[in-house]
Amino acid sequence: MIARPVIARIHVFWALLSLSLAMLPHAGRFSPWMLVCFGALALWRVLGEFRLLPLPTRKHIALWILKQLLAVAFFVAIYITYHGQLGRDAGVALLTALLGLKMLELHTARDYYVVMFLAYFLVVTNFFYSQTLATAAFMLTVVIIVTSGLVRFNTADDSVSVQRCLRLAATYVAQALPLMVVGFFLFPRIPGPLWGVEQGSSAAVTGLSNEMTIGHITELGVSDEIAFRVAFEGESPSARDLYWRGPVMWHTNGRNWSAGHVGNGDAQPIVSGGRVYRYSVTLEPHYERWLFGLEAVTKFGPEAHQTSDYRLLSKRRVKRRVRYNLESQIEFTRHAISDSERKAALQLPRQLHPRTRQLAAEWRARHSDDAALVDTALKHFNQEPFNYTLTPRRLTRDTIDQFLFETREGFCEHYAAAFVTLMRAAEIPARVVTGYQGGEFNKVSDYMLVRQRDAHAWAEVYLRGHWQRVDPTAAVAPERVSLGINRVLPQRGFLPLLDMDSAAGDLLRQFGDVWDAANYNWSQWVLGYTPKRQRQILDDAGLEDWDYGTLMFALTAGLAALTLFVAIIVLRKRTLRLDKVASAYATFCRKLARVGFERLPYEGPVDFARRVGDSRTDLADDVRAITEAYTVIRYAGARTGAENFEQRVRAFDARL
Repeated sequence: MIARPVIARIHVFWALLSLSLAMLPHAGRFSPWMLVCFGALALWRVLGEFRLLPLPTRKHIALWILKQLLAVAFFVAIYITYHGQLGRDAGVALLTALLGLKMLELHTARDYYVVMFLAYFLVVTNFFYSQTLATAAFMLTVVIIVTSGLVRFNTADDSVSVQRCLRLAATYVAQALPLMVVGFFLFPRIPGPLWGVEQGSSAAVTGLSNEMTIGHITELGVSDEIAFRVAFEGESPSARDLYWRGPVMWHTNGRNWSAGHVGNGDAQPIVSGGRVYRYSVTLEPHYERWLFGLEAVTKFGPEAHQTSDYRLLSKRRVKRRVRYNLESQIEFTRHAISDSERKAALQLPRQLHPRTRQLAAEWRARHSDDAALVDTALKHFNQEPFNYTLTPRRLTRDTIDQFLFETREGFCEHYAAAFVTLMRAAEIPARVVTGYQGGEFNKVSDYMLVRQRDAHAWAEVYLRGHWQRVDPTAAVAPERVSLGINRVLPQRGFLPLLDMDSAAGDLLRQFGDVWDAANYNWSQWVLGYTPKRQRQILDDAGLEDWDYGTLMFALTAGLAALTLFVAIIVLRKRTLRLDKVASAYATFCRKLARVGFERLPYEGPVDFARRVGDSRTDLADDVRAITEAYTVIRYAGARTGAENFEQRVRAFDARL
């Protein structure tokens, strides 16, 4: 290690670059004043390097006092901004602010090491917010840049290029990866997420909700955000059977539908038949308790609970990506309905929807059979000029009457709400079910991708003693159910002018499939690496009798043995190299001894070279050059130059 009394300009800029890159993903998470302050402190340091503005040292006592006051001001401002709460956000903000101040006092080698090692820690804090593959790749790049800054700082030769430092840093990181992988898979796992700090939000950030306002699912219909991914064991159902059940809506005020408190009891047994589909779902965080499953879910794990209206609920809010296994059957029968559920399933707001009520009364007068009345309603949607569109005209009055008799254009929630209203007006219990319908398979990997644009609403009616699914949207736009949302609505991409059916569009889709497959496997094997999965890997490796204590001991011993082995190899190689250099230098000393310059036992190489140069000026340049090369290799730990040093010694002739 080369001690430096003063930090060179290039190292200051390297530290600024490292901190800026490590903080870059936090830019959208901090208050704007934090970014302004960090930028101002960095600019102050840059101007100080070019001597355009003095730095806050003790030579400038007023600026030094200002720096102390800024530190106190940062503490107070962060305390106020985060309401005195000590946690993830406040801690990261405080670390960033103090690092900005630390840059102003970056003068010695110790200061440089403190800043660069804290840059590593700042890199880690990004994983408290995002654990995606893109975040990991970017942070790995930042780690290489920080490491290259340390490599550059510890080089004896200041002319070493930036490219070489980056290559050396990348090599060091690559050499550490095998140990990291072994430690990750074998180090005893603890329950919970890979990073234990949960996000602070308690509100849903995207997706469905406990309420359905006409137009809300339309907003989801334009979103390409991932809702969840599904991996089937074996064959998957056809597209028209892919109904992913979510919240169930019982109550309405004429415009809004809500779940209320109905249907929260324990689920009754489902009479099922036909093929069983087994699959795993990887659900993105949505900050609610819903777990989506293919209708009807017949088997689930202990982490879930099924309600009497057959919603699947998690025991806690889904604040991080979760994975769960389910079994479902698409041929099933749901029986019992309680008195409270029947009452809720017939509820309509008074003095609203008069034209809808009149139409339902006319149908009821013609059909005493409930099933026939349901068919009449579906034929009405199919034969009348209804239009399925993402951009319907706004409903400003009685939403159901205006939709059924005037605009006649809408999205799935328009049709589901109108159909359920008609059924209730005809004294048939009915409810709205929201969730997702469809999905697309990733062609690179064997799993299905369900996006927010696949959000859907349909109806359930109580006929002949059991609940039956009825999708009025299928009567208007059957291709929405049989072929998927992308066949009905335009594909929305970041290149709207690109023809998605062209070769470029196909290439873009393939790239998207590859990237999503990489993220999926990242979530399965890294973010989803649970104690249960680790135990399964150990069992498959024949280590089923090993407990975590034995595993920890074996891992520690194995890593220690591997480290010792690598150290022996490296030291042996270095010793051999130094032995060759020492042998060449001994030859150099013997050549000088032949002409009367015997090296004394207590005489160092530099003193010996100086004595020879003072007496033989004709040999001074060669002796000094050979001695400098020897000391750099022997004492400064230079990795190159040994072969060239031996050649120079062989060419040296003290008799000339």
